[in-house]
Amino acid sequence: MFVDETTGELKWEVMAHRGQGQDATAAMSPDGSLVASVGRNHRHWKLWDAASGVLHMAGAIHDRTGGMVHTKGVKVLVFSPCGQWLATGGEDTAVILWDAQTGKAAHRMTGHSRRVLALSFSADGARLASGGDDREIRVWDVPSGALLRMIPQAHEDVVYSLHFFPANNRTLSSIGHSQNAYLWDVDAGQRIRVVPGQRFAVFSPDGRTIATVASEVGADFASHVLLINAETGDLLTTMLGHTGTILSASFSIDGSKLASCSCDRTCKVWDPSTGALLRTIEFNDGVYSVAWGRDWVRDTQRVEAFAMGHHPRLGAGSQVLGLDEEVLRMLVGKK
Repeated sequence: MFVDETTGELKWEVMAHRGQGQDATAAMSPDGSLVASVGRNHRHWKLWDAASGVLHMAGAIHDRTGGMVHTKGVKVLVFSPCGQWLATGGEDTAVILWDAQTGKAAHRMTGHSRRVLALSFSADGARLASGGDDREIRVWDVPSGALLRMIPQAHEDVVYSLHFFPANNRTLSSIGHSQNAYLWDVDAGQRIRVVPGQRFAVFSPDGRTIATVASEVGADFASHVLLINAETGDLLTTMLGHTGTILSASFSIDGSKLASCSCDRTCKVWDPSTGALLRTIEFNDGVYSVAWGRDWVRDTQRVEAFAMGHHPRLGAGSQVLGLDEEVLRMLVGKK
């Protein structure tokens, strides 16, 4: 549903993936015009008009030769920075690169031995990183679909989050269940730094700062947002305020704000230069993914809600996109 934050006026609502459960994935195109979504264990992604909620395209399931592309459920999808491509990874271990304008599959990349859970495009859109249950990280050439680099045993366990460095195309962060974020030089295939954290490690737009979280002693959740110097690994700021597990964070496009979301049913907006809390938005349910503006493509696995940001197409305000009980929704409010 599409709702005005201040008035509660309903703009649009769609049942995105009936019968597929609440474990869903969503992403937004960089220009803010399209929303991509897929239901749990579903092979068919869908594209929606972000302003109206009208179905733009139902995802194709056949490649250029007519062969089946994904044979099992899609677990993750992301848009390329230019918006031309939509990448999907699934239970069938394949990574598929789709033309977001036509719905046709351009490349089917294989090599993972277990399901794919994480995808990330490089800043120039020429590389695509993938990871999942087999603990490997693979880096693909987008124009050709060729494998450029394979990092075996990148984590002791599942790889469930990947992010390319915004200032170059060779530095990549990865997250597993070990509560550590690893930074990689993908050209060399070498790990260059370990950042203590859990669930995510997000770069600031200038690449100098990493936002992550800290585990509380004696608790099974992480509710402290940490800002880490990306070059030295030193702790810069600790931001307190959430009372439950922080599941995602995202910097604004200019880096002047940081939004975080939590299972405590809130999204919080911070000033990363001071650590001051600027705003709290409350929801009826836990919020599982957060992104700003043209970075809406980030952190979209297991989405129940995106949150908070200046959207370049819809104007200077905060937007929320989410999947709650199979309903695709968008919330727009004042800045």
